[in-house]
Amino acid sequence: MRKYQGRKSLDLALLEIDTKITVLSSQVQAVFKDSMKSFYNKDLKRSQKIIEEDILINNFSKEVETQAIEIIRDQAPLASDMRKLTSLIFVSQELERIADYSSGICKINLKIGDEPFITKFEKIPKMEKIAIKMLKDSISAFCNASDMKSASKAARDLIVQDDEIDHLNSQVQKDLIKRMSRAPKLVKQGTYIIWIAHNLERIADRSTNIAERTLYVISGDSAVLTPYDDSFYD
Repeated sequence: MRKYQGRKSLDLALLEIDTKITVLSSQVQAVFKDSMKSFYNKDLKRSQKIIEEDILINNFSKEVETQAIEIIRDQAPLASDMRKLTSLIFVSQELERIADYSSGICKINLKIGDEPFITKFEKIPKMEKIAIKMLKDSISAFCNASDMKSASKAARDLIVQDDEIDHLNSQVQKDLIKRMSRAPKLVKQGTYIIWIAHNLERIADRSTNIAERTLYVISGDSAVLTPYDDSFYD
């Protein structure tokens, strides 16, 4: 069990956790990209491996959370540092959930199996591209933004991208539901593909949450945080 005491110790500890968040984000981005690649290529073995290795992301996320809690315990930090520490825990949890969505994509891939795809993928790759950019940008803002101007710009940019991915998700649903209504035999796989689009949309939402948390760390105003009920998606 570590002991964190003194301002210098606190600054070093915060830097260490920031670094771990960057590493965790890189791992999650790699898993996300790999999950989509295994889906497009019907690489069932790779999908299974990603599912099995999800526990590694979970453990790393818990390590970050535990370290932040230990700092709070030892330091009784002031308001600004407390916001940073609680937000580090929050971001770690959001990244872990993004990895879960990626694992979910792999589980869907296993369910579809070797069955030929019923549709050509046009909108889903666009959603993937936007979602990965949002994830990168949100983490960059969280780790590097030092003032409200830069943090606000990052948040605004992400909101625009989030709206775009919401629109694409809606189009995927409408297109597939229309096809399934005409050919009931497509319902099973069509539903699976709709759920993959849904997971991409949720990954984008998580990235937006991280950007909002950046605003909160800098401003101290909890009004910038959007409350949401995530129980349906667990």
